Amino acid sequence: MHEDKELQLINDAKHGDVNAFEVLISAYEKKIYNICLRMLCSEPDAYDAAQEVCIKIWKQLYHFKGDSKLSTWIYRIATNECLDKLRKAKSKREISLFQTNEKDNEVWVIDKVCENENVISIIENKALQEILKQAMTELKEEHRTMIVLRDINAYAYDEIAAILSISLGTVKSRLSRARLALKKILQQNKEPYKSFFVKKGSEEGEQ
Repeated sequence: MHEDKELQLINDAKHGDVNAFEVLISAYEKKIYNICLRMLCSEPDAYDAAQEVCIKIWKQLYHFKGDSKLSTWIYRIATNECLDKLRKAKSKREISLFQTNEKDNEVWVIDKVCENENVISIIENKALQEILKQAMTELKEEHRTMIVLRDINAYAYDEIAAILSISLGTVKSRLSRARLALKKILQQNKEPYKSFFVKKGSEEGEQ
C-alpha cells in the first residue's frame, strides 16, 4: 500500500471511518493471523487472538503517532496479545519450529523433505519435528518469543527491537541466549532427545 494512501486511511479511521479501517486492516490481517498461529500453534486460538488484535488496533489507533511504522506497531500488539494468552494458559502449549500453511504451501526450517529422499529420511524428519516441538515447550517465554520472531518469522533485528520495545543489543543477546537454551534442551540425556540428538552426536563424534 502506498504510504500516502495509508496515512489517509489512518487519519480517516482515527475519525471513526469504519470503511477506512477495514481497508487498512485488510493489508495486515493475514500477517497478524500468521503471527498468532506460529506463537499459539492452534488455529482456533490464533483466529481468536487475531480478532482480539484487530479490535485492539481499532481502539488504540487514535494513539498511533507515527513514531514507528504502522506494521511494527501492529505486530507489537499481535505479539503482546499472544504472550498474554500464553501466560494465562494453565497447560503448556506446543510451539513448533515447523508449521505448514495449506493455503500458501509454506514449510519452515528443517521440514524440507527433498524429492529424492528415501522413506527412512522422511520418517526421521517427521520425528525430528516432534522432538523440536517438545523442546520449544520447555523454553522460557522470553526465549520462545525470540525464536519465533527471528528464526521462524525471520524479522530483522531492528524490527524485533521495535516490536518488543527493547534495544538492538538486547535483541542480539536475548536471541543468543534463546538459541543456546534450545541447544541445551536438545542435548539433554533424556527422552526424546537421548534417542535422537545425543545418539546422533555420539555417532558423528566416533566417525
